[in-house]
Amino acid sequence: MPVRFFISKELSQEQEERLKEAGVDFLGLSLIKTVPVEFDVSEVLSFRPEYAIFSSRNGVKFFFSRVKPENFRSVKFISVGSSTAAELSKLGFNPVIPDNFSAEGLVELLKGGNLKGRSFLIVRPKKARTLLKDFLLSKGANVLEVVTYQTLPNLEVKDKVLGFFSEKVDYVAFTSPSNFKAFLKVLPRGKEVLSSVKIIPIGHVTEKAIKKEGLSPLPPPSEYTVNGIIEKLLSLEKNSQIS
Repeated sequence: MPVRFFISKELSQEQEERLKEAGVDFLGLSLIKTVPVEFDVSEVLSFRPEYAIFSSRNGVKFFFSRVKPENFRSVKFISVGSSTAAELSKLGFNPVIPDNFSAEGLVELLKGGNLKGRSFLIVRPKKARTLLKDFLLSKGANVLEVVTYQTLPNLEVKDKVLGFFSEKVDYVAFTSPSNFKAFLKVLPRGKEVLSSVKIIPIGHVTEKAIKKEGLSPLPPPSEYTVNGIIEKLLSLEKNSQIS
């Protein structure tokens, strides 16, 4: 029987080929959908940030669908993750990326500098942690948070998910707390299903959300990306075959 793997993210062709070559039966799709949230463009432009921090590709897309990139050519960009950085690069920006793709990684990146009086724009979804904002304010920085989108469970994928989980699944990977919470809404008895599989969280924030529900996920991959998840999965399987 091939290893069966579900991940809450649409996969690239290269990622799909990697799994197929390894003989993995998989389903990759997002369990959430993103909906834009209106924000005050004039407030953003009058703020004139020195730094702009983006935590997701969706944040980049929704923000610059209403704000012209030309207004931000003198701004320094910070990106949480390589995929977000790639989205910013398409617009001609060259963002800095923390080693750790998380709010903790951003704090680590910024904590050595003099932040007093500096202005930071944080572009985020409706539900987000306040760790970075609290840190910047504690250092005397000026902060403007802009909510550009919110995530909702994507119930349209329910039949696909149910079909895949009608047979035994070995691994389930979650790429965000929102996707994990949506899984519990999309799949009846989702927590019961997850109690009998190996769960791979993309990072520590997702790991924490899963543990909060009484489940026991594996440690996150060393690289908090989809590629990191795939490499961890294949490494786990290789080691299990050896043993």
